[in-house]
Amino acid sequence: MKSPLLFGLLGAGMLTFASKHAWAQVTPVALTTGTYSQNFDGLANSGTTNDKTTLPQGWDFVEANAGTGTGANNQFTADNGAANGGNTYSYGATGTTDRALGSLQSSSLVSTLGGAFVNNTGAEINSLTITYTGETWRIGGNNRQDKLEFSYSTDATSLSTGTWNKVTELDYANASSPTTNTAGVSSPIHTATLTRTITDLKIAPGASFWIRWNDLNAAGSDDGTAIDDFSLTWTNTAANSPALTVSATAFAFTGQTVSTTSAAQSYTVTAANLTTDVTVTATGPFQVSKDNTTFASTLTLTPAELGSAQTLYVRFAPTAGGPATGSISHNTTGVPARTVALTGTGVDPNRLTFNFQACGTSGLPDGWTQFSVAGAQTWACTNFGRLATDPRGSAPSGVQISGFASSTNNVNEDWLISPALNTSSFNFPLLSFWSRSAFAGAPLQLRVSTNYSGTGDPNAAGVTWTALNGDFPRSASDVWTQTANVDLSAYKGTNVYVAFVYTSTATASSRWTLDDIEVVNSNTAAPVVVRAMPGRLNFNYTAPSAEKTQALQLSARNLGGDVTITSSNAAFTVSKNGAAGPFTSTVTLTRAEVQTTPNELMVQFKPTAANTNYTGNLSIATPGATAISVPVFGDSYMPNATLDVVNWNIEWFGATGNGPSNEAQQEANAKKVLTDLNADVYGLAEIVDTAKLGAIVRQLPGGYRYSVSTGVSGSFNSSQKLVFVYRTATFANATFTTMSTCTSCADPNAWASNWSSGRVPYLMEADVKLLNGQTRRVALVLVHAKANENDGGDSYNRRKGGADALKAELDARFASSNVAILGDFNDDLDVTIANVPNVTASSYQAFVLDAAQYSALTLPLSQGGLQSTTSYGDVIDHVVVSNELNTFYLEGSASIRTDIAATVTDFANSTSDHYPVQTRFNLGANVVTSGKAGVAAAKLGLYPNPVSKSVRVEVPERGQNLQLQVLTADGRVAISAKGSLEQLNQQLNQKVGNLNAGMYTVRIVGEQQTYVERFVKQ
Repeated sequence: MKSPLLFGLLGAGMLTFASKHAWAQVTPVALTTGTYSQNFDGLANSGTTNDKTTLPQGWDFVEANAGTGTGANNQFTADNGAANGGNTYSYGATGTTDRALGSLQSSSLVSTLGGAFVNNTGAEINSLTITYTGETWRIGGNNRQDKLEFSYSTDATSLSTGTWNKVTELDYANASSPTTNTAGVSSPIHTATLTRTITDLKIAPGASFWIRWNDLNAAGSDDGTAIDDFSLTWTNTAANSPALTVSATAFAFTGQTVSTTSAAQSYTVTAANLTTDVTVTATGPFQVSKDNTTFASTLTLTPAELGSAQTLYVRFAPTAGGPATGSISHNTTGVPARTVALTGTGVDPNRLTFNFQACGTSGLPDGWTQFSVAGAQTWACTNFGRLATDPRGSAPSGVQISGFASSTNNVNEDWLISPALNTSSFNFPLLSFWSRSAFAGAPLQLRVSTNYSGTGDPNAAGVTWTALNGDFPRSASDVWTQTANVDLSAYKGTNVYVAFVYTSTATASSRWTLDDIEVVNSNTAAPVVVRAMPGRLNFNYTAPSAEKTQALQLSARNLGGDVTITSSNAAFTVSKNGAAGPFTSTVTLTRAEVQTTPNELMVQFKPTAANTNYTGNLSIATPGATAISVPVFGDSYMPNATLDVVNWNIEWFGATGNGPSNEAQQEANAKKVLTDLNADVYGLAEIVDTAKLGAIVRQLPGGYRYSVSTGVSGSFNSSQKLVFVYRTATFANATFTTMSTCTSCADPNAWASNWSSGRVPYLMEADVKLLNGQTRRVALVLVHAKANENDGGDSYNRRKGGADALKAELDARFASSNVAILGDFNDDLDVTIANVPNVTASSYQAFVLDAAQYSALTLPLSQGGLQSTTSYGDVIDHVVVSNELNTFYLEGSASIRTDIAATVTDFANSTSDHYPVQTRFNLGANVVTSGKAGVAAAKLGLYPNPVSKSVRVEVPERGQNLQLQVLTADGRVAISAKGSLEQLNQQLNQKVGNLNAGMYTVRIVGEQQTYVERFVKQ
């Protein structure tokens, strides 16, 4: 199963401290004269439970539990870099007295190091010079950098209280592209000596200050880093020296329309013993004032005025759109300049681009505002904005909201509203934006208004908002998707507002993120956009003359005419009026019916003949746009006339403390799903309690057995296991092999590690019983691959290594066999779901690229926008078959059985986070008493072979409804025909000459059986 990444622990409030640190717990180092130094050689050089009271005077650490961790305490461990647990460490060679104080962060514990000092010099301290050596004793992963971040505080009473000021020049970072080193060392792997003087301090006699190092979170396993050889010097302020203090260090102004002025912000200036005036100067588009009335770029304060504290005001007066910076300097004789940093964002109504790079601590930037109608969660800045080079990546900054908080879903309605947009002079104002959704929940809504006031309740009396089609990505798809060219021409004006409206419920809360919003002045009208979801429909088995319906969501923007939906096959019809119909082969939607909001169509499948595979396309056309096509599939082969294969990850089945909390309910639901699927063989993953599964298997109708793999990651009883469940009447001579070794691998020693440290593939070989008493051997390889982690690509590389090795093994052992690889691949087949920089190829690219030998039956499901898990928008549960088995594949039968899941209440929480995936194989007509598939002995004649420009096929049947398909090596249909044998030959020879050179498969479906043969096209 796909694992969500651990991020934002500090910001999300997910850290819990082991204890509250009162002042009395640490005695500060008293600074008097000279230099203070500390080499930490007095730290313990052995033991795992050394108490922090043994640290040098004034030094401290505080540990915090992260996630579900409970290990935070007041103890530290002596180590040489070999330990991998999150902890505070006395680092050094084993048994030596040369020590350093360090930490190693993990997903369950974070440690902060630091110390306290008190000014006993008898005079004010105005500067500190700090020097120390940073050291790395353990490197947890390749090619990423870990860091200790330095800061100080003059009002803290412990390492976890007060206001802290960062000094980046004192941050210690290890090598930028390190190599993993976890074995333990006798000296630091990397060191760096850092020094910096901190000025403009006013530490009064008797006052204390603190310093600390925060251990930042690196990608994957963190590094063991430490501080050593620390020294501190200081300077004092002479008696009766001039003094100047300002109460602020920075001001930030949110979006302000150009050529207007903001409301003022204020601060105070105090002074003593001045000999000259103080000159106050504002730079950039900022102005200062003494009275909040008269503003200028500079002003003067006399020593007499500063006999008492003076209040000054600053305002923002942008002259151009975009981020702006400036400062206020305060200069007088005998005192270092006091500076206040200034930032703001100018909003140019005629330059409407918003990338949210001005996101900060003062709220939403660029004039955007949020309004909460219901719920405590609101739109806010996030560091997880769009990364232009990777649709699954992230980079600062964007805006985001989620209704999931405090470990539960919450009811919310929250508006993100733009500043006033002046589009009055635009030819065609076109809105574009990027959005991303993680986790299931309601889609966003896009609205526009020309009479909103710009502040307050968007639902206030008299305010009108019009819904627009935002063409948002599917909820939980979790990939950056652009909605381009939303036409705002009907709303041109000087005060146009657009809003993104978020809603969540007590049962579902998607996390939505927005970035890179812009409105452009286009000289041409917006292009027409038409979309349909899902990208394919599969009706599975339907009895002749029976009916099944499925929904198809159609959305369109910028239309110039009506939208027409046409079915290529009369067995598939469409209704725009719901399941009540009427259903016809052609349906027309007017602009008004589809332009504003997505329209739900109903598609009906009604086969007319038995033992027939139906395929078709729904063509969706409108003026000004290229028609799009939605493939549709269905069949009337009785389930007892095909070999039905299902792979399903039943999330932590039977595990206490993991997966669905109500284990009895999960067991009942799993039994229902397996019964309803009625497959011949199931490849199951994440089975923990095999006894509970056995109880289900014995109750399944039809007679089943099961076999459990011994390959696990960890303890057998508590680990996720691979299991085959199979109908005994369908199979004979079944054997099962835990593929513990790989004789054909490039690196046999990495085999088990690459498969999640031991959860190796599980092989079932068996004979499928045939009508004539013969059998056909099949090999099913069940996998549950290594899950993704935020480890800099290690999980991806291991999973890819496992897939490459598996292919090599199958190529060597089953070169001409009927093979299926099925299960939880933990990756998609089109592009990888792993968040690895500059990597897009699937872990299973070796299989996908070898189209001559393997066919990825579930790849079209991914390409059609389907998902195999309940929370993520990808297909990660797959089936890949050898070219031999692909010959018998029932085209289009690969399906994600969300229809079965929908019959279970709260399936995602009560049963599994994966849906079952089904594939069907037409191994022949008529079945032994088991009711399962067989292949007759009659063969398809084909000559000449190889084929140049013409070919003739022969079968023993002479019906008028024979169906012919010519399949490419990767399973695509190149030629299809229907009719008598002569009509098939006529249609085949009209097209066969145009085929590219290569290997092809001919399949003819008759009333008695299916006939298959291969040919080479020259």
